[in-house]
Amino acid sequence: MNDSRQDFFGRTATLELLKKRVLDIKEGYRQNIAILGNRYIGKTALLHHFLSNLDEENVTTIYLDIENKDFRLFLEKFTGRLLYNYSISQQLPAHEDVDLLLETTKDSIPHTVQVIRKIYKDYQAKKMSTCFLGLLALPEIFTNETGRFCVLILDEFQHLEEFPVPNVFQHLGKKIMTQKRCLYVVASSCPATAKKILSEKLFLLFGNFEVVALEPFDPHTSRQFIETALQQIEINGSLQDFLVDFTAGYPLYLHLICVELVRLSMVHQQREIFIPLLAKAAENVIFNRWGAISRHFELIVGELASIKSSRIMTAVLMALANDCHKTEEVCAALGLGKAQVNSKINRLMEAGFIAKNGNFYYFRDKLFKYWTKYVFQERLRYINLEPERRREQFQKEFCRLMEGFKINTCKDLSSRIIELLHCFDHEAFDLNGRKYKLPLFREIVALPKTQTQDCSLDMIKASTIDDVWLIAVKDKNVSEAEINTLLEESRKDIQKPQRCLLIFMKTLDENARLRAMQERFWIWSEKEINTLLTLFNKPSIAR
Repeated sequence: MNDSRQDFFGRTATLELLKKRVLDIKEGYRQNIAILGNRYIGKTALLHHFLSNLDEENVTTIYLDIENKDFRLFLEKFTGRLLYNYSISQQLPAHEDVDLLLETTKDSIPHTVQVIRKIYKDYQAKKMSTCFLGLLALPEIFTNETGRFCVLILDEFQHLEEFPVPNVFQHLGKKIMTQKRCLYVVASSCPATAKKILSEKLFLLFGNFEVVALEPFDPHTSRQFIETALQQIEINGSLQDFLVDFTAGYPLYLHLICVELVRLSMVHQQREIFIPLLAKAAENVIFNRWGAISRHFELIVGELASIKSSRIMTAVLMALANDCHKTEEVCAALGLGKAQVNSKINRLMEAGFIAKNGNFYYFRDKLFKYWTKYVFQERLRYINLEPERRREQFQKEFCRLMEGFKINTCKDLSSRIIELLHCFDHEAFDLNGRKYKLPLFREIVALPKTQTQDCSLDMIKASTIDDVWLIAVKDKNVSEAEINTLLEESRKDIQKPQRCLLIFMKTLDENARLRAMQERFWIWSEKEINTLLTLFNKPSIAR
């Protein structure tokens, strides 16, 4: 998304939180913020939009993107943006050159300018640690001299560790603790790495960092985004739902596909999106080598290929894309040793491409997995290099995917749950912060629907070799009466169910929740079900 932010969408709660924290620091209360989320989920767009709309008196902002890991650039951006934004606020000439900014601000903030000149001398003398410590002290010097407040944003802050400075985060932590007039906002595309830094290297400050997990758009917001982006061009609900699931609600992917759909609609003079046009848009942005999304993924693979043993790294990536979810499965598929595979998977996890749930590895980015399997892998395997045949093959696969999605989403909830239960195989998963051991079921049958004036439940009986599970499913709200019905059903057979599981898609009455917990029922909402559907490569349930 471009930095004018005219096309920015959603994230209202997070924007309001950021604004509130700026107002709080002016009132003497400081709560630093860590924004964590996957790549291409919209962190940088969010921060740019926040800054472009922040019009708060006596506040100077400094935005620093550390992804390029270049210390000299970090130095110039830190000092340049501080001086530039201060100059704007004081109606001074706003130069793009740091030396000119130093000249035009030296009478207004002489101490700050003096410190900056000293920082540059330390850099030229290759005193990197002294230079870095000087930069970290700069917000406090500036706020003391001007009486202004400072908002310092460190985007992809985990890369600070790659600067030629020992103990970077220990130094940063000490300065954050003393700079009471500076609000720190850190962001990262590697949530696991970022949380580790916060808990281990900034542990004294962890309680002072409010962690905000930036998630993909939910289905409702995604549909609103699509309708807004398509500019009055019609698209039916089924295709909208497919797009939401296909992109997993990532704003960047939705945006790029919608831009291409608008372009194609103009070319073909269509005011409604149908399957052929959507397939063509996918081909243009995902299959074509110079398509916008394809280029994004090419850069990721290029980044992975730049490290040692790049051939093995890409082979591991493709094995994971082909549903080898465990280390042993990847080893068997590639004929590699466990230590070799684990080191590559750990690298992919550190970089934020792969995540782990129980013993299962999976792609954080659903569309990246799709591209790896059906574009990148196929490109490497092609024997026949005719572009037209490859394009036709991609189109067929994409249309097959859309048809499969349509078939799945037309099924009732109970049928989809039964299919999901068939996927279990003695695995343990973390669902919404709680661990569950899921057995291999030998028999799964739908029981007659329980229907009374106060109760409507679909019942499923699932049997292992030794035990029985009783599962109640409802796609609407659940009341205490329905908990009682599930309890009564569990007492009918001689063999008491080893587990009672309640699955609901909307709300659970508080009395019903308390009763279910009292009876030691497992309770799964839409969130738990969609986590499992994602792990087992099935379309999410979008309500």
